[in-house]
Amino acid sequence: MDLSSNMRVVVDSVKNKRGTHMSDIDLQAGKINHESEWLAVEDLKSKIQAKMDAGDMKFSNLATALEELNAALENSHTIETKIVIPTADYEKLKALGGEDDDLTCVHKAVMEFIKGGLSSVPEGKKKSIKCARCKAPIEISVDDMPAEIECPECGTVGRLKTSK
Repeated sequence: MDLSSNMRVVVDSVKNKRGTHMSDIDLQAGKINHESEWLAVEDLKSKIQAKMDAGDMKFSNLATALEELNAALENSHTIETKIVIPTADYEKLKALGGEDDDLTCVHKAVMEFIKGGLSSVPEGKKKSIKCARCKAPIEISVDDMPAEIECPECGTVGRLKTSK
């Protein structure tokens, strides 16, 4: 499996208000599960048109499915990317996403990251120092040094330099 090949990952960012579960919509394929059949937009349109041509005006369930699929597709974003990563990172990715093909693995890993929120992003090194004037603790990011800081208690301003 070559992770450097072009990949298409679809991020599911749809909140369905009509009761259709996201598992009933395959954003990557652009299909909705309607009466145990996976249908694309064109399939739904054709079925509605066929019913209208036959004089059968009972197609509201098809129209609802079409509306839900369109809403889901309009509220999703396709990310096309090429990723080249070291073997060690690739193994970590596979651990996050499972043993599926690379595309599915990346999709699962991205979705797990999104579900975890920003807490999944490692924060920079933090350090606590004391204000020179009032001795109140001040949280600083070691990664952002040198930096100008201001004490949240007394307002004293100082400049921190990187240690050598």
